[in-house]
Amino acid sequence: MRNGKGSIGNASEVPDFPYTALPGLLGSVLQERSKTPKDDAIGASILEAVSSLVSSGLAVYDKPGGGTAPLTSFGILLASSGAGKSFHHEPLTEAISQWCAKHSEQTPIAQYQQKAAHRVWQKRVAMFDKDIQKRLVNDEGTDEIEALLAKMLEQEPRPAVIPTLLQDDASMQAVLRSLEHWPVSGWIVDEGMIALNMLRTKDFPTLANLFGGKVIRHSRVDEPRKEIQGYLTMLFMVQPGLFKSFCKKRGDELKASGLDARFLYHIVLDEWIGSEHQEDAFIGRAHAEYGERVTAMLNDLNTRIRSGKKEIPSVAFGRNAKTSLRHLQDRNLDLMSHPELAHCRDFLAKMTGHIARMAAKNHVFLGRDGDISVELIESAEQICWYHFEAYQWTHNPLDQELQRERDAAALAQWLQRIGLRQFNYRHRNEIAIRLGMTQPRLRSAIGELFNQDRARFLTIKGTHFIEVLPPFDALDNVLSRGGIH
Repeated sequence: MRNGKGSIGNASEVPDFPYTALPGLLGSVLQERSKTPKDDAIGASILEAVSSLVSSGLAVYDKPGGGTAPLTSFGILLASSGAGKSFHHEPLTEAISQWCAKHSEQTPIAQYQQKAAHRVWQKRVAMFDKDIQKRLVNDEGTDEIEALLAKMLEQEPRPAVIPTLLQDDASMQAVLRSLEHWPVSGWIVDEGMIALNMLRTKDFPTLANLFGGKVIRHSRVDEPRKEIQGYLTMLFMVQPGLFKSFCKKRGDELKASGLDARFLYHIVLDEWIGSEHQEDAFIGRAHAEYGERVTAMLNDLNTRIRSGKKEIPSVAFGRNAKTSLRHLQDRNLDLMSHPELAHCRDFLAKMTGHIARMAAKNHVFLGRDGDISVELIESAEQICWYHFEAYQWTHNPLDQELQRERDAAALAQWLQRIGLRQFNYRHRNEIAIRLGMTQPRLRSAIGELFNQDRARFLTIKGTHFIEVLPPFDALDNVLSRGGIH
């Protein structure tokens, strides 16, 4: 765990996900599936969502400052098309999909059983009606039988409900309707931009309240106002460019609602795409154990919800864990005073809560007994520090330079690193692949270097080369042409 102020990451650098910090089974699954930073980020985002989804309906955690909070998580994975989101999403959510399919098959039987139980219940209520009518005719008291009838009315068999554990192509209204009937759901979509664009401004505070475990009062046309107590886990997978555009249009609304700071960001750079080898990911012992654990937790969740129990158990932090959280809170408050981190203050204000929630969720998912340990606090702190650095990168106010300027810098740095000052223009496609750029982006980068007077054409023995000049040579080049007086 970092002590004191902690090291403030460079907001221009994209961090690697700290896969060694994932505790127990979660870490074992990720190491089976991933050998690259790209797959670490994608796999970790899905593991966080799934473990939160199956834990959130089984327990809440005691906040050190008082009260309780849910174990849900909200995440955004920034990754371009072709990054391999589906490659990881399907295997890591397979246990949930299979569980839902199995229970969908059983639904018709459950519906018949519910109808039979409801008919019996109606007969019992009718017997009370007859008894009450007799007492009224004989001018006898009905208080005792009214109390018994009230208990019977409470026991009305409810219609069989198909759990909507994984939302797909949903709207906020559809999600709330789902939570009304089944209090646990996951909005985990690989086309997250569609979901984000469907959200209305008033949906942002609703989601922030769901994150905090508050009761949502929801009204629909021609229906009475309803109170919804639900546990929603979200993971929106979004292309970075589209998300940047979204933030330019609606970023202020997202931030003002408090929702933005509740997201845990995972980042995959375009340069990382294609770095993986398919054979590196495999379905091994950890994956099988993970599937069994997810299925067992869903069975427990189903039993608890079907039983009608409203009380949900809570997990608590041990004394040393509480002390650790206090130190982290002091560290985070100090970081909030740094002017260069002004754009991250919202996240820093929530960061200790993120750490506590993640540690509590991992405690429940891993089946740990007793109080939440310092060990889980430390692993959650490392992971949430990654999310803090990812938040910095995503919202860096200095990151307003054009893509071609960043690509131009990357091209110049790459040439410097391999000890070259020029390259054959015919090899530009190969260089684009090496740099993880598209060919149009490389051409734009070359054009930008010309604009900066840091590039020039050379013809050697009939072959065209592009020479890239270091910054000081570029200045001399401008001076020699009389560009600066």
